[in-house]
Order: sequence, then structure tokens, then C-alpha cells
Amino acid sequence: MATSAKIDAVFHARDLEERRLLGAYYTPERLSQILSDWAIREASDTVLEPSFGGCGFLAAARNALAQRGCVNSVRQIYGCDIDPIAFQYLSNVFGAPLDTSGFVLRDFLDCAEVETWPARFSVVLANPPYIPHHGIGKARLRELWSRPQGIHGVRGRAGLWAYFLSHAVNLLETGGRMAWVLPGAFLQADYAQPIRQYLGERFDRCAAFLVRERLFLSEGTDEETVILLADGHRPNPKPGGVEIGEANTLSELENLIKQWTAVDWAGVMGGFSPAALSMADNARDVHAALARQGNAVALGVIAKVQIGLVTGDNSFFVLDRPGRESAGLAETDCLRVLSKFKAAPGIGLASSDLDAYADKGGRIFLVSATDPRPGSQIAAYLDTFDAERRSTISTFRKRSVWSATSDGKVPDAFLPVMHHTGPRLVLNPDRHNCTNTIHRVFFLGDPMESQRRLAALSMLTTFTQISAELHGRRYGSGVLKHEPRDAERIELLFPSANAVDIDRAYAEADACLRRGDADGARMIADTAVLGWAGLALTEDETSILARALVEMRARRRPDRQLRSSDRSTYELAPLSR
Repeated sequence: MATSAKIDAVFHARDLEERRLLGAYYTPERLSQILSDWAIREASDTVLEPSFGGCGFLAAARNALAQRGCVNSVRQIYGCDIDPIAFQYLSNVFGAPLDTSGFVLRDFLDCAEVETWPARFSVVLANPPYIPHHGIGKARLRELWSRPQGIHGVRGRAGLWAYFLSHAVNLLETGGRMAWVLPGAFLQADYAQPIRQYLGERFDRCAAFLVRERLFLSEGTDEETVILLADGHRPNPKPGGVEIGEANTLSELENLIKQWTAVDWAGVMGGFSPAALSMADNARDVHAALARQGNAVALGVIAKVQIGLVTGDNSFFVLDRPGRESAGLAETDCLRVLSKFKAAPGIGLASSDLDAYADKGGRIFLVSATDPRPGSQIAAYLDTFDAERRSTISTFRKRSVWSATSDGKVPDAFLPVMHHTGPRLVLNPDRHNCTNTIHRVFFLGDPMESQRRLAALSMLTTFTQISAELHGRRYGSGVLKHEPRDAERIELLFPSANAVDIDRAYAEADACLRRGDADGARMIADTAVLGWAGLALTEDETSILARALVEMRARRRPDRQLRSSDRSTYELAPLSR
């Protein structure tokens, strides 16, 4: 009989792109065994694997059942998959001749009742397909939304894994266990909130472990992994929640699962973000103390955050200088826009910054025409857009004039959507706009320029950078993303200060950033803003916060190695009044 490692090797020989289209990322052998050993308790347990793919969970379930005295595990393990190749390797797991009637070639979401399956299972082991909502298809989504779901509220931008989980709870018997390998979205996505709530209420105990070790790098993805364990399925809800924990490696995960099962360890409950898990108690205490004492306000209290301009086709509407010239367009035919955040090196965007970016080949020229004059060069350029393709782009259909890419709303400042090293609030004194790769920030109540500069400075502080980590969404590549409402939850320290002092600190921090010295800019902001708030941190407290920020950033990166910019000692004298 072939080992699961050999089976895994056969499946890995397939083209990665082919498996990616299926959302197939095969579970590492050791992880499959850890989860099977936890989930399977009795020799009589019946096990469902709703997308068995590389057969790793099947082999692990076979081993776990055998250890508990089961003599014919194939009669108690069931599964389905949409990939015909998966069925070719079942005999490698269970031997031949083999009755495969318990395994069906079908989409699990279409398996409401299968004649060869029991009505309910005592165990569900699953690593569901990782297909985002836009990859499911609109027609399929509408059909799924029309069905009664085990977990109500799974819709919107939910990935396919959420529908698998929702359907699986319908097939689990009372008292049953589930173990799932899920993406980081389980802990971060808004659409996952009703799932977490349901699990906390419908299981005696439920835990989610964020694994820092990237488990699927060999599969072509650096997605973070969450291991979900649900124990004691119950038909009636009860008060409860999902316990959240973190493990660096599979060895740590295995030990943590044993401790959790024995009730020797309990995870945190409630709305803890992945970033909060890496925050030591002393750092959390110092950060909370600053929030209480330092005139802290959410960004949304002083500003509204909105997405940038959605053109429908940036490659056509946002041009570099050669592209504009080859189209026969003058600079006056275009609007200048910030299309990449790297074109804004400081905390204030000047026209000269856009010029410098254009000199390096950057795209800064936005074509926007409400009523192009017939025979004009801009009308001629718009005519080059394929008419048939134009009719298929929904963004164009939403506008009264398809080529009117600018809505005329010029922001007061910019904020990155995604970033690696923390967000910057970049003021916009020269009144430019931006594409939807960048957020637009509109201050409320038309504050004075010094107050706007104070907000930009405060965004740089260690306090606010930590807040940004706590309210952001981590993605596999290590990037941190803020949706508009996420960004509005970022806390700023916003004390009263003299305009002259604000302008001086603002200029110093801006100069540091333009030299590439982000640490220096943060130290300037810390000293200034906390000083104006009348706060003094000891040297130890300053180091605690700095280390917490460095650790948060390091933990969301796939290689888990500190970059050179994070290796600074961040030495800063104790802040004083």
C-alpha cells in the first residue's frame, strides 16, 4: 500500500495552475494526522471528507480508526470530490479490491442526500477549496443563496470554503466533531462573523488556531492557515464563542490541541484580530493606557474614508508620459492622479512628487471626458477603445458618460489600501485625485491646516501604527489591507498643540520619510504627539511598544524574517512633556 507521502507526490506532479483553478491545496501529511487523531475518538466513528483531493485526510483517518480498533475503515470513511483524478488513488489508501460506493464524484454542495452515505456523520475532516467569491460565478452564488443553509448569513463576498462549512454542519450528528483547515479570512473577514457566532453557539467548545508557519508554500500560495476545531455539536444554541489561539509550528499546534482538549489551556474569546494574538500583555497594557490618557480618537471621528476613482480600465485611462504623448494628448487634456502610493514619498503630496514619478515611467495622467468635442484628440483616443468590450464593463454602464472617470470629489488626503510597513496619511494641498488602488480621505468640519498636519503626524506614531495592525486584514504575502471602514477604526492621538510646533514636527517627519527613514519619522512623531498630550513613557515602555509593532509586522510576513528596516533598535529617549 502506498504511503500518503507517495500519494501526495503524485498529486503534486500535476500542474499547480490546474489545481489552483480547483482551489485544491493539499493538506500536509502531519497536519492531516494531527487533526484526525483529535477528531476520531471511537472505532465506530463515521468520517466525512467533503473534498478529499490528495487523499491525505483519508489516509490519516484510516490510521486513526485502526489505532482505535477499527478493522475495515473503508466502510466508515466517506467523501466526495469534483476531480476524477482523486478517485484513481483511493486504492492506494485502502487497498484493492475496493468498494468505492462511499465516495462520489460530485460537488459537495450538491450532496444534500447521498444514498450510500449515512444520514449523519460523527466526524467531518476538511480542507475545502480556497476559491474566492468572484471565482464561484454569479449564477452559482444566486443558486446557493436560495438554499436553506446550516449557517445563516453566508453570502456576500464569502469564499467557497464558507459554503462548505455551512453545508457540513447539516450532516454532522449531535455530539460530533469537526476539524477544518481554513484560510486566514475565517478570523478577519466580515462575512465570517456569522460563521464564528454560529459555531460558538452550536458546539460545546470551539477553537481556532492561527498557524504562523506557512503550510502551503509548496502549493504556490502563502495564505495564512487557521485550524478550526469544533467539539460537541448541539441542535440547540447556547451562549458561547470561538476561542482563539496561535501556534508557531505544527509541533506547537499539536501540543496546544492536547492542552485545549484537556482543558489545560483556553484561548482568548471575542473579537481578537490575528495581530492581537501576537501582542504581549505588557504591550497591550501600555497601548491601552495611551488610548485612555492621550486624547485618542478613531480616524472616522475626524474624517471619512472612501475608495479612489474607479476607471473601469486603468491601463487605458491612466497613462504614463510616453503613453499620453503617443495618444496625442496634451497635459491639459488629462487630470493628474496618484495611481501608486510609492509616488507619495512623504506625508504631503506635491505636484513635483507626481512629476518625479512620471519621470521614472509612472502613470499620473487620467483621461476623463464628460463631453469630448467631436474631432478632438481626446475623442479620437476614446474611439480606440473596443466597442464590444466597452459594452461588457459594468463600471462603464454605471456612469452616465462612460468616459467620465472623475467624480470631481478631490480628497483632503490619501491613505494606502494595502501596504507592508504601515499606513501613512498623506495630505493633498495641491488638490489631486487618486485611483482606487488608494483611499481618499475627506476631513469633517473643514479643520485648519495645522489640525490636518497633526492627523498626518499622529498616523506615524507607534501607538497608531499598532492600531492599524489591529484593525487591518492580513494577506498571505504579508501585506496589510484596510477597507474604508477598517481605516476609520484606526485610533489616533489627537491632543491640542501649537500650530508652529505642529508645522515644525510635520516638516521634520516629512523630510525623514523622503530620505527613506521611516523609523526616524516615527520617532519624531512619537516625541511630538505624546509630548503634546502630556504623556511620558519610560524607556522600557517605549521599547515594549516598538517591539510589539516590529513583531506584528514580522508575523504577517510569509518568511517570518524581520526585514532590515525592522532590525533597528528603535532607541528613543523617554518621552516627556
